[in-house]
Amino acid sequence: MGIQSWMSLWFGLTLPAIMLMYMFKRKYVDTTVPSHLLWERVLKNLEANRPWQKLQNRLLLWLQLLAAALMVFALMQPFMQVSGGSAHIVIVADTSGSMSAQMQPEGSGEAEASSRMEQLKERLKAYIRDHGRRSEITLLSTGSSPVTHVSHESDRGAIDRAIEALHPYYGTASYRETLSLAAALTREEPDAEVVVFTDSHWRQDSVPIAFEVPVSVETIPGAAKHNVSIEQFGVSPKGATGSSYEGVAVVSSNAEGASSVEVNLYGDSQLLASRVVELEPKKKATASFSNLPFAEVYRLELASEDGYAADNESFAFGTGRSSARVLLLTSGNLFLEKALQLSGAEVTRIAVNGSAGGQGDQASGRQGEGGQDEGGQGAENKNDRTEPDIPPVPDGEFDLLVMDGSIPEGFTQGKWAELARQTPLWTIGGDGPKVGSEGGRPVLARHPLTSYLTMSGVYFGKLIDQQPAWGEPVIRLGEQPLVYAGVAEGRPRLSFQFLLQDSDLPLSPEFPVLVNNALDWMTSGSGTGLGRFMAGAQADIPVAADTVSAKWVPKSGLALADGPALAEVQLSESGISSVQTVPEVPGLYAFEQRNEAGETTSYWLAVTADPYEADWSTEQGPAVSQTGSDAESGGEDQDSGASAAEQRRAASQAGSLMPWLAALALAVIAAEWGVYQRGRSI
Repeated sequence: MGIQSWMSLWFGLTLPAIMLMYMFKRKYVDTTVPSHLLWERVLKNLEANRPWQKLQNRLLLWLQLLAAALMVFALMQPFMQVSGGSAHIVIVADTSGSMSAQMQPEGSGEAEASSRMEQLKERLKAYIRDHGRRSEITLLSTGSSPVTHVSHESDRGAIDRAIEALHPYYGTASYRETLSLAAALTREEPDAEVVVFTDSHWRQDSVPIAFEVPVSVETIPGAAKHNVSIEQFGVSPKGATGSSYEGVAVVSSNAEGASSVEVNLYGDSQLLASRVVELEPKKKATASFSNLPFAEVYRLELASEDGYAADNESFAFGTGRSSARVLLLTSGNLFLEKALQLSGAEVTRIAVNGSAGGQGDQASGRQGEGGQDEGGQGAENKNDRTEPDIPPVPDGEFDLLVMDGSIPEGFTQGKWAELARQTPLWTIGGDGPKVGSEGGRPVLARHPLTSYLTMSGVYFGKLIDQQPAWGEPVIRLGEQPLVYAGVAEGRPRLSFQFLLQDSDLPLSPEFPVLVNNALDWMTSGSGTGLGRFMAGAQADIPVAADTVSAKWVPKSGLALADGPALAEVQLSESGISSVQTVPEVPGLYAFEQRNEAGETTSYWLAVTADPYEADWSTEQGPAVSQTGSDAESGGEDQDSGASAAEQRRAASQAGSLMPWLAALALAVIAAEWGVYQRGRSI
C-alpha cells in the first residue's frame, strides 16, 4: 500500500467542517395548532434557534462524512503493490564484460563483495517475484547479438533457470541491438513494459531507441573496486640472429591515488622475469623485459587482485622460429635439399658416405651449404679408417630429422639415437630386402601427405620389401606400398620405400609439393600461435584435409579458471570449417584437430576482452525515449518499491478520475444544501 500525494491530506479538514455545520444547524419544534389562522403567530413565537446543540446519531451525517473521507482518500492517489501490473514484461539484462567486476555492496564489509552478475541475478528474481507474478516474462541479454533466454514465459521455474544461466559476455556487446529487439517485441502490445537492468556502464548512442510502452532502468548498486589493466603486451626477437627476445608491456590503473603492481612474465609455464611497476593516478606505465629465451607462449600476469580479472593476463607467441629446422643426413641429394629449402625450412646438412647395407668403408663429415667437408680430415685419409667417423649431434633443437639412403650404424646409437626418438623422423630408402617394381596405377589414401598429388607417370625402380610396425601405407603402386606414414612414441614417422635415385620422382613437378606436404605434416604437431582475437570474433584457422574432429581446449587464464562451456566447432559442407568463432571468455586456448589415425594438431590462440568494459571512468544508462510521452528513462532506483512504469500508469489513472470526483462532490453538496435549508434531517 502506498500514497502518491500526501499533500491531499489537507482536504481532510472537510470532515470537521461538516460536523460544525450540524452543530450550528437550526432546530425547529413541531407544534399542533387548531387553525390555520394562527400559523403566522405560532411561527413567530415558537421558532427557535438552538446553536451548539449536541450531535445526534443521524444517518445523513454519517453518509456525508463517509463521502468526504472517500473523496479525500481518492485525492491522495493511493496505490497497492499488486502482482501482474503488466500482462507482458520484457527484461533486458546487461551481461557485458563489466558485469563480471567485483562490487562492494553499500554498507557491507569486504568479505561480502560479489560480482555484479551475482547481484544482477538476485535483483532479477526479486523484481519478478514482486512485480511480475501474474505477468508473462521475456528475458533478453546482451551477447554478440541479442540473446532470448525465455519468451512470454509464465513458468517461474523456467524463468529462474534462465536467470541462473546468465553469464558475462566479454566481446563487443550488442547494446543497441538488444534494446531495438525489446522495442520491437512490445510495439503491438499496449499492456506491456520494458525494464533494463544494468550497471550504468552502457555504450552510449547518439540516437535513442524509441519505445511505445513504459520503459524503466534498474541500476545495480554498489561501489566498484579499482582496476589495473594490461593494455598492451608483445615479444619480438632481438638482433639479427634472434637468439634472445625482448618484451614490452603497458599497464594502467583507474585508482584515484598512486599504487604499485607486481608484473610476472612466464615462458611456456616457466617464470622468466618479475617487475614491480609504479602507477600514477590515471596514467600508464611501461614494463620492459630483455634477454628472454625462446618460448612458444609468453604469459604476462598481474599478481595483485583488483575488481576486474578479464584484463589481468595477456599472451604473446614466439615468432623467431617461424621456419622449421631440418637436420638432413645424406650422401648427396641436391633435389631433396632444395625442395626442403623452397618449403621454407632451415636445412642443416650432414654428409654421410657409405655403401648400402653398411658394408665396405664408410665415412661421414658435416657439411655446410657449399658442401665443403667440415669433419677436419682430408678425403685422402678416409680409406685408412676401419670405423666411420660419426660427427657430434649439432647444437640446438630440430623440428625434423631426415635420413636419406643408407645410414651408418653409428647414427643409430648414443645421442643420435636419442635425437631420432625425440624428433619426427623421415627415412628415404635405407637397408632391407629389395624387390622390383611391378608397376600399376598409383593409389593415394586420404592423408595430408597426399594433398594435391596424383603421382601419375612416375617411374619407380627397386622397393624395400619391409613394412614398419608403426605405419600404414598412404601411397601404393598397384599393390606395392611406396610410402608409409604413422606415429611412433608420440611423434610422426614417414618412410619412403625407395631411393630417390632409383626413381624419376625428383624430376616430377609434384616433387616439391610432396616435400612441402611432408614438412607441414611432420612439423605441425606442436602448437603454432595464431595471434590475439577479441572474444566472439571470427578467426581463420588452418584445418588439415584429413581432420575428422576438432575442439577448443582452454589452457590458461580466465578461461581455465572459470571453467565455462567450450565454444562449438563450426562445420562446413566439407567437414571442419576453417573459419571459427573464438570462445567468449578471455584466456589461452588450443584448437586441437584429430585425424582418423588419432594424430592431433594444435594451434594456439589468445582471446581478449573488449577494452571498453574495463574503462569505468563514466557512468551512463541506455538512451531510450517514449513516443507520445515526455517521459524518459533514468538510471535511478525506485525506492517506493514500484517500477517507474507502474507509477506513471497509476498517476495517469488518478488524473483521469479527478473531474468525475469533483462533479460527484458538487452534486452531493447541492442535494444536501436543500435538506439543510429545510431544517429536517433523517
